Amino acid sequence: MGVDRVLTRVEEYRGEARLVVAATQLDPPATAAERRRVVDGWVRFLSSTPTAVTDLEFTTRLPQELLDAVAGQPQLRTLRVKWGPYADLSALSGLTALRSLHLGGATGVVSLAPLRGLGLEELTVSEAHRLEDMRPLGTLSTLRTLVFGNAHPGSDRAVVVPDLEWVQSLQRLRSLSLPGTRIVVSDLSPLLELPGLEELALPLRRQYRKQVFELAAVSPAFAQVAQHYRDYDRWRADQRR
Repeated sequence: MGVDRVLTRVEEYRGEARLVVAATQLDPPATAAERRRVVDGWVRFLSSTPTAVTDLEFTTRLPQELLDAVAGQPQLRTLRVKWGPYADLSALSGLTALRSLHLGGATGVVSLAPLRGLGLEELTVSEAHRLEDMRPLGTLSTLRTLVFGNAHPGSDRAVVVPDLEWVQSLQRLRSLSLPGTRIVVSDLSPLLELPGLEELALPLRRQYRKQVFELAAVSPAFAQVAQHYRDYDRWRADQRR
C-alpha cells in the first residue's frame, strides 16, 4: 500500500477517491494572503458540487468554514479531522453515505446532535471537553466501533462522561474505547446490555477496579480489562524492584 499523497492546493487534485488535505499551517514564506487563497480554494471546491472523493482527511488545523464546505460532498463514506477550532457539526447532518467519522481535537464541539440519523459504523470523538449531552451518541444504533475520550499524547486532562446509560441502545457495538475519560457515575453495568461487545478499553482507575473484576466473570470484554489491571500491577511491582 502506497503512501498517501497530501495536497495543499486544490489545483493538485487529480480525481482521486481518497483525498488528504493540508490546507492550513503553511510554512513560511507563505504570506497571510496566500494562506487565505489556499483555504478559499478548498472551500469553493468542496462546497460547489459532489466530486469523486469518498474518503476525505484533513491533516492540519481545520477552521469552521472548511468543515462547513464538506456539506457539498454527500457521497463521502469516510471523514477524518485531525484537529481544529471547529465547533458546529451541522454540515455533517446531510452526509447520509458516511460510515466512518474521526473528529480529532474536537475541543470546541458542544453538541453531537447533528450526527443523529447518520448510518455511522465507526466513530471517534477526541477531546470534546465542552460536550453538553452524551445522549445523541446513544441514537447511533448502527455503530460497531466507538472511541470517545482523550487519546492525545501527553495530555492528562480527562474528558468527563456523566454516566454510561446512553450506551445501552448501541446494540450493534463490537468495540468501545473510552481513553482519558472520567465517568462521574461510575456504574459500569450498562455495558452488560451490549450483547456483541467484544473489545472494551477503559482507563485503569481505582474506582472501577472492583466492578471490573466482578463483571469479568460474566463478560469477555470485562475480562480483557481485568487482564490489563493485572498487567499494570505486575509492571508496577517490577518498577519497585
